[in-house]
Amino acid sequence: MVCATTYSLVSTIHHRAAQFTQQLQESKQCILAQRELVAQCDKELLRLHAQLGDIRAPAGFMPNDGHVNCVIPTADGALVVPQFVQCRGSGEVEVVVGREHGEPVYISEIYLAPNYSCIPTDPIGVWFLQLLRGPMAGFNALAEALHELPNWKPYTEAMHYRKWEEEQQLVEAEISELTGHSAILQESIDNCQSQLKARGVLFMVCNLKGYTNLPHGQNQNTH
Repeated sequence: MVCATTYSLVSTIHHRAAQFTQQLQESKQCILAQRELVAQCDKELLRLHAQLGDIRAPAGFMPNDGHVNCVIPTADGALVVPQFVQCRGSGEVEVVVGREHGEPVYISEIYLAPNYSCIPTDPIGVWFLQLLRGPMAGFNALAEALHELPNWKPYTEAMHYRKWEEEQQLVEAEISELTGHSAILQESIDNCQSQLKARGVLFMVCNLKGYTNLPHGQNQNTH
């Protein structure tokens, strides 16, 4: 009985060892295949970089370096991430493919995508709001710091905020002006109505009572 149990255990160990050896060999082969694939990709990258070596950024443009991740069409119909970009400071960015000279310039809007996996529970810092909403000197300092970040999306979002806040202030000022003008007109209307009543105008034309919808220009006999 003991010998049978021992034989069974030894057989199980040998079987599992063989399985492990086979899996290890397959893993090594997979690693070699992946290394070959990486080497091929590196070789292709070197070839592409060699092709792009004589392409310089157009005037005013700079290497993308992760600033934007939008895609634009190439001459052969493919979609690629642009090589050269230029921030317009209005929530828009000018981009070019960067494969050949004289390429068309595309304009794209960039926004800061929300990250719902990392939502802060604390309110936004007062100091940040003071820079965002305050005088231009503080906002310019904030905008300059955001522009230096590798990703331009926070910068463009701040520019959007400032632009829309200024537009809102203009609209609110216009509404305030119109509300004040409306109040003045209403006061004038009320004064005219009081004058008409105080001077007994109603009794002067009381024969028109009942004619609330007289056609324009129609003559009525008031005698």
